[in-house]
Amino acid sequence: MIVGMLGSAVIAVFGLLVALGLVGHPIDQQAVSPYGWSILTIGAALFVLFAFRRLQRGRRKRAA
Repeated sequence: MIVGMLGSAVIAVFGLLVALGLVGHPIDQQAVSPYGWSILTIGAALFVLFAFRRLQRGRRKRAA
């Protein structure tokens, strides 16, 4: 779970850098920032998923 959370955090940071225009370059005169925002959204959603699963696992262990 920790590896998944770290990986998704890296994806989110990369998406933020692309969205801000610090990484990447225009493709056929099109901005890459929309792609960056979508990468950021996917990374953040994965991070929340892994964090929620980790929280559920901890609650299950305490209940047992």
